[in-house]
Amino acid sequence: MSEVQALETASYATWTPDVSEIVAGWHVTATDGFSRRVNSARAIGEAAVDDDSRNLLERWFSSRNLPLVVRETPLMSEGTSRAVRNLWQFKAIDETLVMSNRSRKVPARGVRTVSIRNGTFQAELAALNGCSKADAETLKRLYARVSKKGVGVWIPGRAVAVVVRYRDAAGVFSVAVAEEHKQAGLGRRIMDAASTWASNKGIRDTFVQVLRTNEPAVELYRHLGFTERYRYRYLQPDRSGMDTTLNGDQ
Repeated sequence: MSEVQALETASYATWTPDVSEIVAGWHVTATDGFSRRVNSARAIGEAAVDDDSRNLLERWFSSRNLPLVVRETPLMSEGTSRAVRNLWQFKAIDETLVMSNRSRKVPARGVRTVSIRNGTFQAELAALNGCSKADAETLKRLYARVSKKGVGVWIPGRAVAVVVRYRDAAGVFSVAVAEEHKQAGLGRRIMDAASTWASNKGIRDTFVQVLRTNEPAVELYRHLGFTERYRYRYLQPDRSGMDTTLNGDQ
């Protein structure tokens, strides 16, 4: 298995969708509209791009009150990517870097590790990540599915993240620092705690996913030794005035 495929598999092992099917060669998933990753279509290699296939995809998502959004990764063939961009006239948004580093034991002062099911932790996780009430319930359900494979890392009232194991990798998700506590080194302490937890579990690598435009976070991860492994982005209809927005990846 390639590194890209291994990390993609690890991501979907954390963000498990409510519904998952194959439509016209596309892997389609839906989860109440929360997180584009599990509310999109993706392809490994080639997938059908003719009008009938697109119509099938649009009907599948429309029946779930969702827009058709394509997740473009290096696993998708170049021909399929070109067709979605040019024939379907989809535009790219939210280019995201996937970065990884060897797990290591690092002192992380003041960071607690708690069950992902901890109610107070869950409430703060949702609040610091700017979730609506409905999205908070979906987030709670998503993380409940993997609570035995992960842990919450938490500086109460200030910073949060979730770490979830899949085989030899641990993904760090939903990293957030309260606005009034930014620039205080809390992001680094959260990441150090995540890496230490992974190392203590014998997990080889820790990975993160971060928007390319989030320069402070990208710089932090690079400073901590994380290296870019690949990028992905989302493709959606380029129609002025059409709302196709979904919550970004967490």
